[in-house]
Amino acid sequence: MIKKAVFVLLLKLLIVAAAGAADGRVSVEEIIASSGARLQWDAARQKGTLWKGFARVTFRAGRDYAVADSREIIAVSTANGPDGRLTFDAAGAEQILARLLPDDGRQQRRIAAVFIDPGHGGRDPGTIGRHMNGGELMEIQEKDIVLDVSHRVRDLLQVSFPDREIVMSRENDAYLTLEQRTDLANAIETGKNESVLFVSIHANASLNSRATGFEVWYLTPEFRRPDLLDPERIGVSDIEVLSILNTMREEEITIESVLLARSILSGMYAEVGNHSPSRGLKKEAWYVVREARMPSVLVELGFVTNREEARRLSDEHYLQRLAQGIYNGIVQFIAGFEDR
Repeated sequence: MIKKAVFVLLLKLLIVAAAGAADGRVSVEEIIASSGARLQWDAARQKGTLWKGFARVTFRAGRDYAVADSREIIAVSTANGPDGRLTFDAAGAEQILARLLPDDGRQQRRIAAVFIDPGHGGRDPGTIGRHMNGGELMEIQEKDIVLDVSHRVRDLLQVSFPDREIVMSRENDAYLTLEQRTDLANAIETGKNESVLFVSIHANASLNSRATGFEVWYLTPEFRRPDLLDPERIGVSDIEVLSILNTMREEEITIESVLLARSILSGMYAEVGNHSPSRGLKKEAWYVVREARMPSVLVELGFVTNREEARRLSDEHYLQRLAQGIYNGIVQFIAGFEDR
């Protein structure tokens, strides 16, 4: 398989080289034709991104480098040709194609760990629902519900992914600060091309007792986190380049977070959509999703302040279905993330 992939790669590189032989340069259109990649172009910033599956190469007109997968600097001369078309030098075009074309010998992207964060705990009960049920007072606390569901999600993931870390911020009724939760997630060690997923699980409340449904939140795309990359680890010390790489990594994490949120929402809808309405995807700069340096989402299971939903959230079978939905969404995302 590796020999076949290398042969196909070399053949396509020769085609591109021949196409650009007249002036020694290769146009973006020729790269797209040879690789099947898609182009996203920002005319205002003269910035382009070539996408193929989960592989991407970002470049800017007039720069002497491009960035592969938001992590790797590659040398490539980018300029506008006489006809106005954006072109690359032949050597740079080869490097771009090598990252866009499949190669069985290349290490694939991989989710190394899933970090599950049951919200609240200990002296912080979270939201509390109190309702009369059959003449008796029923009380449910958010911290208990989310811990139960988190354990179920963890158990499902451990069966399917025995070779990966499935970590919980708290295993019992313990109190953790928001900072402690994200510090634990950010401290998980990963190898090259590996990532961690952060899934925080909560239950909702509202002054409107009729409010019901589940929803998934991700970080507002306009928010920018500094220091996402370790200069020593990626071998870059230039401040300007680091800033560009950090911005690109931020954009990458945002896209992945949206895809993860969408996948989990779809999984939950398939499991409990006939009992509770989907309130859709939402965005907000919650502390845990903005401080986690990885794809991160916050799941709201339902409203403890709604009597009928509180009853469902007290039922073990319903909690198992919620967990199954979250699990299905995570599995679906991992499959797409790793399919390069």
